[in-house]
Order: sequence, then structure tokens, then C-alpha cells
Amino acid sequence: MKTAIIAILCLLIGGAIGGFLALGVGAGVGAGAGILVGSQAGACLAVESAKDQGLLTAKQVDQILGAAIGKIKGESKPPPDTPFQWVQNEADCAEMVAKLKQGAGADQ
Repeated sequence: MKTAIIAILCLLIGGAIGGFLALGVGAGVGAGAGILVGSQAGACLAVESAKDQGLLTAKQVDQILGAAIGKIKGESKPPPDTPFQWVQNEADCAEMVAKLKQGAGADQ
């Protein structure tokens, strides 16, 4: 139950942050892509937190990410004519989170 709450909070926070950052770039295409990136980042941070707490194995992380990203794909579509990379596994998550942290550090 605790893991589910953490996952939901991370998804909500990630989506909100992604949407907020996208509004700084522009509305429409930027906002749509930002929300998708934020949702994926939230899923990544949620499973990373669960793994760090010893609640998930690496294999389970990939399974849960696959399911979560599948739901995100089913609920939304990336803007047309915009290069978009879907997260597929734990390594992709680590790369995405590192890029977001790097971008956040550049803004400060």
C-alpha cells in the first residue's frame, strides 16, 4: 500500500512538473510533450524509490515500468512531428532522470 501511494504521488508530481516546465517553453506541442515526459519521470522515480527500499527487484522494476508506460501511451499521444523517446527499462529511466536533473541545474 505504501508503495502504491509513493507511486501515485510521484506520478502526480512528475506530471505537474512536466506540465509546468512545458508551459515555460510554449503551449500546445511543448505542453503535451512536457506532460508525457513528466509522467514518465514520475513513473521512473516511483519504481526507483521502491527499488531503493528493497520492495522491487530489477526485473520487477522493468515489468512495472512496462505496464505504467503502456498505460501512459494508452491515455496520451506524443505531439505529431515531435521526436519523442518512450522509456522502456530501468536504464532509460536513469538516463531520463539524469537529463532532467541536469536541465534543472542549468535553470538555477
